[in-house]
Amino acid sequence: MLCGRATFDPGRGEGVWARGVAGRRQVLICPDCQRTRPEWSGGLDRCAICGATRLSLVLGEVVCRGCGAVAAP
Repeated sequence: MLCGRATFDPGRGEGVWARGVAGRRQVLICPDCQRTRPEWSGGLDRCAICGATRLSLVLGEVVCRGCGAVAAP
């Protein structure tokens, strides 16, 4: 989402890619951007119920992985 880096499976100890939703589109944030850009989660959509950024896009619906709320398209 931030740097345009191609996705890949991280090596051991490198860190994991963060998944989120921004502008109702599923995005990935690389481990380097998570480490070097402390504001990286500020651009993610938030759950209307609990305010969490732990969202996934599933068959066109935004699903909160925190509270289970579903936002229809």
